[in-house]
Amino acid sequence: MLEVDLAELIAGRKALEQWQVPTDFTAKVEELAKGIKSDKLFNQADMRFLLDAMVLAEFVKYRPTEQMHLIDQSAQWPDGQIGTPQKPIDIEITEVLEEGRKRGDQYRNDQRRGDGTAEEWRKRALAIPDQLEKAIQRKMRKGYAGKCVLLLYLNMSNYGVLQKETEAAIAAIKAKYAADFQDICVLWQEKLL
Repeated sequence: MLEVDLAELIAGRKALEQWQVPTDFTAKVEELAKGIKSDKLFNQADMRFLLDAMVLAEFVKYRPTEQMHLIDQSAQWPDGQIGTPQKPIDIEITEVLEEGRKRGDQYRNDQRRGDGTAEEWRKRALAIPDQLEKAIQRKMRKGYAGKCVLLLYLNMSNYGVLQKETEAAIAAIKAKYAADFQDICVLWQEKLL
């Protein structure tokens, strides 16, 4: 893959901060992302905005909107907005990982995570609800509750093990915290739950 230089990255960030239709936003995200290697994308702090933009672009595939944009990087929150400039909907994005896992670990030192055994997949599936709830509680402690749509990118795979049970648990957790946010949306395995 090609590498994106700093000036291009800054310009890309600024372009994503402008209100625009979803197709334009997604095209800009894809253009920026294609020039960045995964080890850089997941391990460099200055790439965080692109991960948020990728999640936001995926979100609007399931939740159509007129326009969207990332918030200026100097802002504490939210991460982005959908709707229109006159009626914006704040979106706070967070990634949910397995306990103890840090984003990009598998790219450091050329290490790759093994997929594991069926029992390990089962354990991962059983851990998903707990990790999801912890992520929601972290956002509540930051004072975002009630002020935004909480968009959780669930970056944990269960390889289809306990799928129905896991989706039911996700629905129960969303219901438990429904009054605390404008909405709670979970992107997981190419679905919006």
